[in-house]
Amino acid sequence: MAEALSLSQAIGKQLMAWSIVSLILGMVLIISSPGTFLGGFGLQAIIWGVINFAIARFILRRKDEQSIEKEARTIRINIGLEIVYLIIGLIIIVLFFQDPYMVGNGVGLIFQGFILIFLDLFYYNSLTKLE
Repeated sequence: MAEALSLSQAIGKQLMAWSIVSLILGMVLIISSPGTFLGGFGLQAIIWGVINFAIARFILRRKDEQSIEKEARTIRINIGLEIVYLIIGLIIIVLFFQDPYMVGNGVGLIFQGFILIFLDLFYYNSLTKLE
């Protein structure tokens, strides 16, 4: 069980690092390219940077051990939600294909979703090896 907690802490640190990168990238893109494709992408980077920062902080402050089954269930739910984010990003692109700013938002959402799926799949795979 201690292995699951240390693995959870490791993913929390990775998510924290990603959130900081997203926040910095988002700020640079919004400041340098407001209202453009890159500005829209940057907005999503900031939004997801804030969300991921909050989640990472929660994970890193948590000291109780979760069962591997509970952690795995949570990750499966997260992956399902991330697939929804990808679909929403595609819908934004299709509906607003003539607006570069909105297309940037859609692409930014898809990009963040793929990164989160990658992290969650890595974590899930590592958890299943502990069982």
